[in-house]
Amino acid sequence: MYRILSTILVIALTAACAGAVELKPTPVQDAFFAGLSSDEWKQAPQTKGTADEETSEQPAPVVGRKSVLKAGLLSALIPGAGEYYLGRKGKARAFFAAEALTWIGYLSFRMYGNWKEDDYIRFAATNGGAQLEGKDDFFVDMMAFYSDIDEYNSLGRVSDPDRPYFPDTPEYHWRWQSDSDQSTFRDLKNSSREAYRRSDFMIGVAIVARVISVIDAVRDAIRMNRRVDAGFSQSDQRPIEFDIDPFSSRRQVSLTLYTPF
Repeated sequence: MYRILSTILVIALTAACAGAVELKPTPVQDAFFAGLSSDEWKQAPQTKGTADEETSEQPAPVVGRKSVLKAGLLSALIPGAGEYYLGRKGKARAFFAAEALTWIGYLSFRMYGNWKEDDYIRFAATNGGAQLEGKDDFFVDMMAFYSDIDEYNSLGRVSDPDRPYFPDTPEYHWRWQSDSDQSTFRDLKNSSREAYRRSDFMIGVAIVARVISVIDAVRDAIRMNRRVDAGFSQSDQRPIEFDIDPFSSRRQVSLTLYTPF
């Protein structure tokens, strides 16, 4: 840089002196100015100046950045997918395992609840003479509490008049043969209901796992991008760039200052 500045200063002083005092050009001066006006001298700096301008105007993209939105969407779809996209393989495996166990538990509880429901429907038909196909949960609960339809319509509605009246038709008749049969029916019904409640709980666990995975993936993506940006600004960018091109038609001297913000 100092050599270039010295050369420009010598040229400027030479031009000033030549303008002030008319001196005859020497053979050395003629050769020097002939070299400056040659095409080869002009083309080389112009090409270099153009490349430097293009390089300074179009900086290289940052390598290693991750999409925060993509990481969050992947984790919302499958917990752990966002972590896997970010390269957090350990976290991803933990979320994948939790997701698999959650759905296995959900399917298991639903299956068990269906089995118990089929059991109490068959038991009610065999030991109570009831037809539970198409009946709601309220009718099933009244069967488990009262011994027959007459007891419900007489005693049950006296204590609570707002309860619906069951019509005296074969579709609504039931009569337990013993208290033990009624107790067995009640246990089967409660087991089925409890299994269904636990399956619903597993759905809640799956939703919570997705929320946790989304928050974790978004936070990790932001942290990774910050580290990449910090490393890029410290290692790849020069704080000051000085460029001289005496033959450029656009500019001859440029000074570029890079700031971290």
